[in-house]
Amino acid sequence: MGQTKTVSGLSFSEARIGTVEGGESGLLVWKRDQLVAVLTQIDEEAYSTKGKWFLESGFGLLSGQHKNFDSIEEAIRWVGRHTFPEPAQ
Repeated sequence: MGQTKTVSGLSFSEARIGTVEGGESGLLVWKRDQLVAVLTQIDEEAYSTKGKWFLESGFGLLSGQHKNFDSIEEAIRWVGRHTFPEPAQ
């Protein structure tokens, strides 16, 4: 855990998110060195959501949003589209 990856202007740090006893796999999502979202991997077989991802918490433009995603790739694309734009150069 804790390694950082970068995709399309976003970077990610793996983390254990304390939503259940023992925690869940998650990603901290950064844009320009600012934390913009916390994603958790859902491990709920009873609700047919195992392996899906959830926007646990968003900041800035994502504040108050909660959303399920079928894959981490879908979640990353959505976060990238809904955060503040890159500054014009």
